[in-house]
Amino acid sequence: MIDDPALAGLQRSLSEYREAKRKMKIRLAEIEAEAEMLRSQLSTFDAIIEQTELALRRVLFPADSQPAPLSDRSRFSHQSPNRYDPATFHLPATEAEIEAEVAKIQQDEQSSNVRFNDFRIPQAATIVLREADRPLHVSEIYRQMAEGGFEFRGQHQLITLAVSLSRSKRFRKVAPGTFELDPEYRAGQVA
Repeated sequence: MIDDPALAGLQRSLSEYREAKRKMKIRLAEIEAEAEMLRSQLSTFDAIIEQTELALRRVLFPADSQPAPLSDRSRFSHQSPNRYDPATFHLPATEAEIEAEVAKIQQDEQSSNVRFNDFRIPQAATIVLREADRPLHVSEIYRQMAEGGFEFRGQHQLITLAVSLSRSKRFRKVAPGTFELDPEYRAGQVA
């Protein structure tokens, strides 16, 4: 072995580069394995998306997602005008069309339920809690009010509801995020 410092430095550098190369190969193998796993997950998601879109089409257009054979189409001519007509009807083909159709259905459902339409938060929440006859979590009160047609405004609707319930004397907080009607208001009017 030679005692030349330059040669010793080269040998050390060579060992360091070999070790770095070895670590890089290991990392590359890990990345390739992860990429293969992600590709597999992507193909699974593609299949799920395709099945979900098909299910949505079937829900949105129950009799129309699979056109009836020509011999059966004449049966539908005297029925509802919403039946399948290849000349005027098309299934939503894109994600945006499906989302627009779902939004339209949700809007129709919300506009058809006007139970709490003209109420303020305390009034609607009083009705919900009186009907439940037990303490409810804010999220459950919110859900029932929304189902009843109450229109919440703002971005933080649950927080708005919780603050409103906390500030009103007709409600009493019994657990984190859970409220009941104060006994004084339980037998009283909604207003």
